[in-house]
Amino acid sequence: MLEVERVSWRTPRYAVRGDDGRGGVWTRRRFGETVTGEIDGEPYELRRDGRRRFALMSHGSELARAEATQRGGWTILVQDATYELRRRSMWHSAMDLRSDAGSLGSIHKARAPRRRIVCELPAELSPAVQAFIAFVVLLLWNRAASSSGAAAVAASG
Repeated sequence: MLEVERVSWRTPRYAVRGDDGRGGVWTRRRFGETVTGEIDGEPYELRRDGRRRFALMSHGSELARAEATQRGGWTILVQDATYELRRRSMWHSAMDLRSDAGSLGSIHKARAPRRRIVCELPAELSPAVQAFIAFVVLLLWNRAASSSGAAAVAASG
């Protein structure tokens, strides 16, 4: 299990902690969708590549990639493995990580304390890839909140 917790409301900084004690601090660029950080001293960068793609970079090489699908889901590509990231239902923000064999794990908001994301993902995924998936989901939730807020403002005139 991996947890991502926002450290402060003023700055978009997040503490990433795993069950095994691995962790680090990640920072999201304000008003952007680029997140940089480290886990166990190794630097990583989640980079937006257009509106429909994200990439996890480390030392100039791509470790993982997320691409939007036509039905609102996302495909996660990690080395030779392919996963699907999909909302559990239209009424819940939680997302499931799936493969051909079925559901492998989930990403959801913690009940208390708030500002935490809990990732129950397979141990075969490195902590950096798990953090990448968590931040992709966080960015998607931020997009949904921004678009719903814009729709509410447009509707109220």
